[in-house]
Amino acid sequence: MKKFLFAGELSLLLSPGLAAVAEIVVTMAGMKYAPVQVSASVGDTIRFVNDGDANHNVFVPMAQFATDLGKQQPGQEAVMTIGKAGTFEVECVFHSHMHAVVEVK
Repeated sequence: MKKFLFAGELSLLLSPGLAAVAEIVVTMAGMKYAPVQVSASVGDTIRFVNDGDANHNVFVPMAQFATDLGKQQPGQEAVMTIGKAGTFEVECVFHSHMHAVVEVK
């Protein structure tokens, strides 16, 4: 019976009808996010990597997506998992001109 359950679970994981979860990398360097426009799906993760020489932050002020991943020093990264569909803006609280838009399907 255990073999049957395992085989059934494996077939679910390999089913072509299931969407794969993606990881999207956004860098923070030169006082900007790159890319500045991100398309994602529910369940995807966005890895924000500070490739610059200044502290940065990942902050989403919109109530339905509210997130603050705190300060990322140079060389650090932070991960956000997308929980719902919609569009939201990411801001850096240290650099008011740093913005990115994330569209989630």
